[in-house]
Amino acid sequence: MELYSRHSSLLGDLQFDKIQKSSVLVAGAGGLGSTVLNLLARIGVGKIHFYEYAELDLPDINRQILYTSDDVGNMKCPTAIDALKKINPRVEIIGHCEKITKSTIIPSGIDLVFDCLDNFTSRYILDDLLYCNKIPMIHAGVSQYFGQLTTIIPNVTKNFHETITVDAVKFDAKITKQIFPPIVTCVASIQTNEGIKYLTGNKDNLLTSKILLVDLWSNSFDIIQL
Repeated sequence: MELYSRHSSLLGDLQFDKIQKSSVLVAGAGGLGSTVLNLLARIGVGKIHFYEYAELDLPDINRQILYTSDDVGNMKCPTAIDALKKINPRVEIIGHCEKITKSTIIPSGIDLVFDCLDNFTSRYILDDLLYCNKIPMIHAGVSQYFGQLTTIIPNVTKNFHETITVDAVKFDAKITKQIFPPIVTCVASIQTNEGIKYLTGNKDNLLTSKILLVDLWSNSFDIIQL
């Protein structure tokens, strides 16, 4: 298919077929999430679920690449659905216009989840929903010029709460909203790449039991072995 001709042959027929048959979930369609969703749609992942409940504010435009200034004041979820269908009408886009809570039921058949949330309280809730159901997760977080990534696979790694342990309430209260746009697209691209490696079975090079730390301002990429 011409739409995928620049990367399908690079990946190989078998690997690309796995991608097209995959079903993923993106938690959040903000900074990280909008880039991850954009890339997943362009790569050709077969079915893409995502959760998002917020309204688009003007400061969001600096890094949330699915949206434009014309979308300010609109709800992100339906706006993202429309944008993704325009990018690639061949993939199935399912938007869940709601917040992820302890009572959320993860859709059946999900192969992989991308954690694109912006606070630890929500991340720990997501972790509880996924780990007990043996659903793997690619975590990413960004702030200012910095980012972090790790891959959580049940029965292979510890859960997210044990991998990165903080007092969620206190940590979230101190979160700064200052963020440099390039760190978001950089980390989201790595997060997407990590997900594609998992979906295609290239599991030897994953960030399992490791945390990748990115400091874009100093051009440093460090991996901490856990």
